[in-house]
Order: sequence, then structure tokens, then C-alpha cells
Amino acid sequence: MRKEERHITDADVKQSLPTNRKEVFFDLLKYRKMSLFALSCYAFMFFIPLAVDLFYFNYLESMAIVADKFEYLFSLIFYSMLIMLPCMVIGFIGLAGAFYVAKKMVWQEGISLASDFFKGIKENWKHAVINGVIFGLVLFGLIVGGSYLYIYAQVAPVVKGIGLGALILLFLMFGMVIALNFTQGVYYENPYGVTLKNSFSFLGLLNWKVFLIYLLSTGVVVTLGLFNLLTLAIGLILFAVLNSVVIVLYTLVSHSAFDKYINKEHYPDMVGKGLYKNDKEA
Repeated sequence: MRKEERHITDADVKQSLPTNRKEVFFDLLKYRKMSLFALSCYAFMFFIPLAVDLFYFNYLESMAIVADKFEYLFSLIFYSMLIMLPCMVIGFIGLAGAFYVAKKMVWQEGISLASDFFKGIKENWKHAVINGVIFGLVLFGLIVGGSYLYIYAQVAPVVKGIGLGALILLFLMFGMVIALNFTQGVYYENPYGVTLKNSFSFLGLLNWKVFLIYLLSTGVVVTLGLFNLLTLAIGLILFAVLNSVVIVLYTLVSHSAFDKYINKEHYPDMVGKGLYKNDKEA
């Protein structure tokens, strides 16, 4: 007896789409892991100058400690972080491309990795440069300011603690705001000032989700970079391999907020894009 033939319909294709953003995330991990790995490599290429700077000065700082020449330590930290600033800007330009590709991936759109990556850079490099400057300055303040407080500041321990706490708070806040700024910059066509203002608002709405992602990604990498060459290498390897996964997480969390607070009223056709039920809040 002849078996009945069954053709794949548009309804079958639609039903195969994830129904919420949690499913989108695991769907990408399952079916597009090589694309995610390749995207991580593309983004990391732009951070190679920063990695070289960190390795070189970390080595010099280690030698200064071994040789008991602590008087040179702060100068090495200062110049390392000073050179870090333009390197950070270069790295963030690469993130503009990565966030753009991540947006297309969570929308379940086909991608041409190289083409879309550099298209994202072309369209969003200005926002990326400003983000890089801000994050670089905040990180410079944390490392250099924290080192000065620890090495030279002749103040009470409680004052040092308050100062260091303030620097850490700024690093956490602006780091999370900049991540949200990237997700908006590749989504909406707004001036940087508007995007930055909205990023602070979304930070208040998504605080614990964004904080958890930031703490387990940027926080871990930066912390590992503070100890020695081995931990620095581990941090950079983790960043090189997994940065696209973190970018996808930021993108999914942000898109959920965009649907609820912006798209639902102003861009209804964008609500739930990439999900099976476009009218479903995710």
C-alpha cells in the first residue's frame, strides 16, 4: 500500500518557531552554535589590541612585584589603562557588528555573518565609539582610582572603602547601561542622547536580569584580569568563546522590554518578532 505523501506547509514552518524568548535562546544554542562561535571570534578580533596591552603590562607589573620595585607599580597600571582607552574603543566598534547580528539571529532571520557583521559596524559605529569612550573611562577610574586609593591615599580605611565602593558602583551601572544602549542602537534609529536616556530607564525596569548577566560575564572577565597572567588568559579565552552568548542574552532580555514598553504602543508589527505567536508577550 502506498504511503501518503505529506508536504511541509507554511503553518508547519511557523509552528517550528520558538514561542518565547527562553526557547529562542536554547534554540540558538542547539542549532546555531557554530554561528555563535564564529560571531564570538569576529567580535574578539577587535579586542586583540586590548588583549596585547593587558598581557604586556600585566607581565611588566608582575616583574615589578617580583623585583620588589613597588614604586613603579602605579605608573605601570596608569599607562596600561591609558593605552587601554583607544583599544577599548576599537573593541566596542566590533561589538556594534556583533549586536546587529545577534538581533537578526533572535529574529530567526538568515544571516551572512561577515556581511551582516560589517553592516552593523557601518550603521552603528558612532554609538559604539561613544560607548567605548564611556566604558573605558569608567574602567580607567575603577582600576587607576582603586589602585591609587590602595597604594597612596593617606586616608582612613572606611574612606578608602567608600571611595572604592563608589568606583565599583559606577562601573556596574554604566556597564549595564552601555549594554542596553547597544541593544537599542541596532534596533531603533534614535540619537545617542535619546538612546542613553532610555537605557537608564530600561536599567530600572530590567535591573536584576541585566545585573545577573553583567556580573556573570563582564564582572568575571574583569575580575580574572586583575590577578595574574594565567587568570587574565582564562578571562580572555572565556570572552573570546562566549561573548556572542552574552550578547544574545542581552538582546533577548532587551527585546522583551522593548515589546512591553515601546513596541506594543508604537510598533505593534514588531511585537514578538521571531516568535511563533507575534501577539504574545514574551
